Amino acid sequence: MLTLAHGMGALGYGLAGIAFSILCLILLTGWRKRSQGIYLLVPITISSLWAIVSAFNAYLNIDGMSWLMLVMELLMMTSWLVVMVKMTAMEPGSFLTRKNRVFAISLFLLVTYELVLLASIFFLPLSDGLLQAFLVGFVALSVLGLVLVEQIYRNTKEEQRWAIKFFVIGAGGLFAYNFYMHADALLFGHFDAVIWLVRGYAAVLLVPLIAIFVIRNPTWSFDLFISRGVVFHSVALLSVGIYLLVMAAGGYYIQIFGGDWGRAFQVFFLFGSILLLVVILLSGRFRSRLRVFINKHFFNYKYDYREEWLGFTKTLSAPVGTEGDIYVPLLRALLEIVDSPEGVLWVASEAGYQPQARVGMVDYPEKLIASGEDIILFLEETEWVVNIDELIEKPALYHGLVFPEWMLVGRQGWLIVPLLDGERLIAIVLFSHPRSKRVFNWEDSDLLKAAGRQAAVSLSQYQMSQSLIDARQFESYNRFSTFVIHDIKNMVAQLSLMVRNADKHKHNPEFVDDMIETIGNSVGKMERLIAQLRTGKESYFQSEVRPIDLKEVLTGVVDVKRQGQPAPQLNVMPAEDLFVEAEKERLETIIGHLVQNAQDATASEGEVVLNCFVECDFTRIVISDTGSGMSESFIKDRLFRPFVSTKGMSGMGIGAYESREYILQIGGRLEVESIEGKGSSFHVLLPLNNGVRPLHES
Repeated sequence: MLTLAHGMGALGYGLAGIAFSILCLILLTGWRKRSQGIYLLVPITISSLWAIVSAFNAYLNIDGMSWLMLVMELLMMTSWLVVMVKMTAMEPGSFLTRKNRVFAISLFLLVTYELVLLASIFFLPLSDGLLQAFLVGFVALSVLGLVLVEQIYRNTKEEQRWAIKFFVIGAGGLFAYNFYMHADALLFGHFDAVIWLVRGYAAVLLVPLIAIFVIRNPTWSFDLFISRGVVFHSVALLSVGIYLLVMAAGGYYIQIFGGDWGRAFQVFFLFGSILLLVVILLSGRFRSRLRVFINKHFFNYKYDYREEWLGFTKTLSAPVGTEGDIYVPLLRALLEIVDSPEGVLWVASEAGYQPQARVGMVDYPEKLIASGEDIILFLEETEWVVNIDELIEKPALYHGLVFPEWMLVGRQGWLIVPLLDGERLIAIVLFSHPRSKRVFNWEDSDLLKAAGRQAAVSLSQYQMSQSLIDARQFESYNRFSTFVIHDIKNMVAQLSLMVRNADKHKHNPEFVDDMIETIGNSVGKMERLIAQLRTGKESYFQSEVRPIDLKEVLTGVVDVKRQGQPAPQLNVMPAEDLFVEAEKERLETIIGHLVQNAQDATASEGEVVLNCFVECDFTRIVISDTGSGMSESFIKDRLFRPFVSTKGMSGMGIGAYESREYILQIGGRLEVESIEGKGSSFHVLLPLNNGVRPLHES
């Protein structure tokens, strides 16, 4: 009698058969005459037949695996594995390549194993023991399928993964479910009815994923390669699968022969097995030995030079770490090449070679290596990689090289590698012994020499950049000092002028009041200058930016500068009030500096005139003189360059630069007109305080 569970199972497998049949028709119509399509058409067709047979099996209430189901199960899994082995081939027109031969051989051996068991059915009944043997093969095929899925995804270029990711998910889901179902049956001695019946619905979910893969890959053209990293992960994953199989079998037999405590022993055994597996996988020594084993038995060369060089270059080009320099990252990058866990880096300096970085080796002496030591002279002359173990056992190979005694303490060192920038020995690196025993040969030596030269170039560039940063800091300090001296010079000029006129006007109360006010302003500026030197702020002018009366500023500047020759004249001034947004003291200093420059460039019988106009939303201040003037080339190339002056040793050359920068800062513009021998005009345009957008220099 058909039960509800078997009916639901038959329905699920039936839907899966229909879904695979539809996908098969899509391939027949869309991939006609395309050779690649046949590889995918075969497993989809077989999967359709497999689902139909499974549906009848469920409908007929057949528990367990009949011989027909065993055949279909083997065909279905084998066909998908053949497709995945094909997808790992590097040459598009080839099925078997040297790189994927190991997977093809594994598949062949497992299928042969299953076929031998199928042949035995004609001579022996399908007993529980024989079914267990079948299940061992099915679990192994599932593990192989998961390994191939992982390899396909890992070795597909990142930009092409969008095309195969749904195949990877679908095929991976299929083999993961098969592994779970068969491993469960192997562990407990019978199939779980629920797991077996639900598999049909799971297969239905996988069909759309395969269909998307078909749509995205009409020609099925993949550019795959097998790297050492993939082989490492694949071998590790395969080893884990085999380990879990052995542990599962052990747990199964413990349950059978353990009596009343069998179940408890089984749980404890499986927990201990998984714990041991985690410890092994996290062991650096185990990973190191596995890499050595793979490099020795699977590849012609010890290193994947492309991966080694890309990884090493990436480390060198990475931003400086939290240590604040590149010494530790550079040392780690070199140590990783030969899987050395510890090391020390010495970098050349005027005093000798100083230890700049270390990884591990906490007890190793931190001593300076003098530039005249034998080891330094030997490395500069030969550029060899020194194997310390070989040096101790066969000193004749190294022409009698004598090592400093302290470098041999505890035999912690293994290799000494020179870092040469051209012919200059810029640093040396001491490597500790690797995690796993390995033979040092010419391949290690050549790779370390090449990496050492690359590291030396990066180290040299880093040192030059640090020197450049120091030079720029000194330059910034000198430049800052020049601005400070310039401001002090202006204040001294004002005070000197008052001192010169003191005897003549000391009985004039207005002169005394003006002198007291000027001294007070100078003291305030010096106090703010001292505050700037202490805090490092950009400007010692701390007055508030606010609307100020431009007429008051211009009048004040002219009054102060009238003490010099020729006395400036304020000729044109609008009748209305003029307000601009600025720091009053700084604007007074800027205008005063321009007036002072005009006076310095003009003879005492000449003229310095200030005019002020309103143009739309701006005010134009014109400071004109009849002095020596400037050439067009000087205005264009030198006038606003810091530290360039026409006054010789008496000028600092930063007044015009500072004036223009501040005027631009408050939204204005500074224009210059000049004719050699006739005079100059400086035009200061400032935005009026009416909310109009500032005008910037075009």
